[in-house]
Amino acid sequence: VIKFIFTGLFKIFKSHKIKRSSTGASGYNVNSQRTSENGFDTNGHTAMAVKKRAFEVLGFDEYTESFADGLQVLRYNQSTAYIPHLDWIDDDHKRERHDFDSSAKGTNRFGTILLYMTDLPENGGGETVFPKAWPSQDPQNNIVLDDALKLVRESGDVELFKKGSWQEKMVAQCKSKLSAKPARAKAVLFYSQTPGGERDKESLHGGCPVLHGQKWAANLWVWNGPRSGYQGSPVNQWVKDEEEANRKKGMNPPTPHVELQGQFFNKGNSLAEMYFENTFWAKFGPEDPPVYVNTYEGHTWNVKVEGKVVKTWVIDSRKGHLQKFHLN
Repeated sequence: VIKFIFTGLFKIFKSHKIKRSSTGASGYNVNSQRTSENGFDTNGHTAMAVKKRAFEVLGFDEYTESFADGLQVLRYNQSTAYIPHLDWIDDDHKRERHDFDSSAKGTNRFGTILLYMTDLPENGGGETVFPKAWPSQDPQNNIVLDDALKLVRESGDVELFKKGSWQEKMVAQCKSKLSAKPARAKAVLFYSQTPGGERDKESLHGGCPVLHGQKWAANLWVWNGPRSGYQGSPVNQWVKDEEEANRKKGMNPPTPHVELQGQFFNKGNSLAEMYFENTFWAKFGPEDPPVYVNTYEGHTWNVKVEGKVVKTWVIDSRKGHLQKFHLN
C-alpha cells in the first residue's frame, strides 16, 4: 500500500506545472533563500489517502479537512534549498483576520509530516536539518560549524556555491547538526508547538541544498484546530470590531490581505480541471471531490477543458468570507 501511494504521488505530480516555492501567510511571496519549486494536491484520491494516513499516524480518531493544510509537493533540483524556518505561522502583531495564537484561543500548525519520494546518491545532500539540535548527546561526537565548514570545503561538497554563501553554510549545518537523509517512502514527523500551544523554537528546520540528483518530497501540515478560512476558525477581535464598525457605516470595502475561503463545485463537464491562474490545482470533474481553497482578494481561478479556459472566477472580498462557485 505504501509503495502504491508513493508511486502514485510521483506519477501525478511529475505532470503538474510546479512553480517557484513561496513563503508567508498572505499571498504569494518569493523568498531568495527558498529556491525549491512546489505545487499542491489538496483533494486528489492519492492525496486524500496520504492525508488520512497521516492523521492516523498522529493519533486522530478521524480525518478532519479543516485541520489539514496541504498536501504540498516539493521538487528540489541540484543546488536548490530552503533556509531554516518554522512551520508555525507568525502573526505577533495580529494583522491577519485569523487568530494564530495557539497558546490561547487561536489555532496554528502543530505538526508536520514530511514524506520523501525519491532516493538521493551518497553525499547527494537534500537532508532535512534541525540546526538547534545536535546529532549526539555526547558533545565530543559533535562538530562545531567552523570545523564543519572547513571539512565540506576540503571535500569539495560545496564547490557549487560561493564561499561564504548561505548555501555553503547550510551544507555545513547539514553535516554537523541533527538531520534526516531523504529516502524513498521514508517520513519525518516533528511538532511546531509545545504542549502549551506556544511556538516551539526548537522545531527550526531547513531543506539542505541538493548536491547531486533531484529530490521529490511532499508534506502535510496539521493544525491544532480549524485553520483559517474554515467554519469555527478563531478570528482576531480587532477584525470583528472593524467589520462591525464598517457595517454600521454601510461600508464593505475590499480587503486584499484577509484570507478568504473558496469552494468550487462541478456538475457539468467531465474533463474539467481547476487552475490558479495558469498553475494546475486539481482535477475538477463531476466525479472528483469539490475543490476547497484558501484565497485572497483578486485571485483568479480558471476552469480549463483540454487546455482552454471555459470559466473564470475572480475573488471579490466584498462578497463575503466564504464564496461558493458552481460550474453547471
